[in-house]
Amino acid sequence: MRALLPLAFSVLFCWATADIRCHSCYKVPVLGCVDRQSCRLEPGQQCLTTNVYLGKMWVFSNLRCGTPEEPCRQEFNKTNHKLGLNYNTTCCSRDNCNSPAPRHAPTLALLLLTSLAVLGLWLLH
Repeated sequence: MRALLPLAFSVLFCWATADIRCHSCYKVPVLGCVDRQSCRLEPGQQCLTTNVYLGKMWVFSNLRCGTPEEPCRQEFNKTNHKLGLNYNTTCCSRDNCNSPAPRHAPTLALLLLTSLAVLGLWLLH
């Protein structure tokens, strides 16, 4: 009986951690998640979400599974000075923890897309 208890706990632990899934997609304003998939988390890795901002305006998000080649490294306010973009990356390790929940400021994103469309039409004339 004592030998069964550790075996039961190890089976339960392996079952509970064997199939942790993460969301995987590029999330853009107005359209939401493009090419939505699910990925299985490898042992010792974490789900990650990278949100990209232009100033304070959200531009897009990248949701995916971390891998041994590209593990999740949590970073805040990482800046690409050439493009003027700010990156925030968060890590988590629960099932579907990097939820593609809506981001704030969709009206600003819609305004940006509309402005780009008007600029494109103006350039065509």
